[in-house]
Amino acid sequence: MDNYEKVRKIGKGSFGKAILVKSRDDGKQYVIKEIGISRMSSKERQESRKEVAVLANMSHANIIQYKESFEECGCLYIVMDYCEGGDLFTMINSQKGVQFSEEQIKQIQDWFVQILPRPEACTWP
Repeated sequence: MDNYEKVRKIGKGSFGKAILVKSRDDGKQYVIKEIGISRMSSKERQESRKEVAVLANMSHANIIQYKESFEECGCLYIVMDYCEGGDLFTMINSQKGVQFSEEQIKQIQDWFVQILPRPEACTWP
């Protein structure tokens, strides 16, 4: 964590928390997911590390980009790009029951189309 300066906590989940940080190297803001692994079973720790490996190999314009990961003081830290506008889940929850505008729905549709794999990349039964 020496390479990052904590800005503020931005989220909390069942496995850990998300912290907005500023890199001491490049001055950019990132999100660090802090996951307490010291109390996990060996199998759970291994699964967490596998998830990091999957994130490290993902590359798509509409998926938050992985930067690095490391372990310190019984925690697994996953550093990812910071998306200032939040994610789709946050956007949906912020509506508080109010319907999206037609323009917002078209934008969300565009995101889904961009995220879905091309048909030729799929293996169909």
